[in-house]
Amino acid sequence: MGFRFQKHVKIGKRFGINISKSGITPSYRSKRGSLSSKGYSIRTGIPGLNYRKTFKKSKGSGCLIMVLFLLITSTISIISCNKEKSKPINQWYQGGTLHKSKIIDWKVSTDRNKLATCGDFCAKLYQNHSLEEIKILANNLKICIDEAVKGHNTSDNFKVSEVASMCLILLEN
Repeated sequence: MGFRFQKHVKIGKRFGINISKSGITPSYRSKRGSLSSKGYSIRTGIPGLNYRKTFKKSKGSGCLIMVLFLLITSTISIISCNKEKSKPINQWYQGGTLHKSKIIDWKVSTDRNKLATCGDFCAKLYQNHSLEEIKILANNLKICIDEAVKGHNTSDNFKVSEVASMCLILLEN
């Protein structure tokens, strides 16, 4: 009985390189099987009980087809990921990051970030209101917070959520 050495190094989400004593080969793994220059295999079964069948490629066929397949699929996945990442934030309620921040961060933040954060606060409290009503409430909350902390350095260490809750109580009355 001999020793077997095999290592899979991940390159991307499903792409990788197999390293063994017979060489280095690129591979693509999916939920139900894998594809490499040496052939493809199918895995079926339930966790703990698996059946694996390997279909080997015929001799003489090289790695060129596998490399082309990997290049095409990786290019398609990169293009589709870039399209999703390049979508601009174009809604007033998207992109708020001041939920757990302090007032000192609020003072230097953009109006868009302030409005989006206030929109989140208002959306949680006024779940039965329409988006337009929440926008009005969020804008009033932003104005209230700005006025409450304007010119006061003593409030710089307060949390935005604390000042927002006080303003929401004032706006309710």
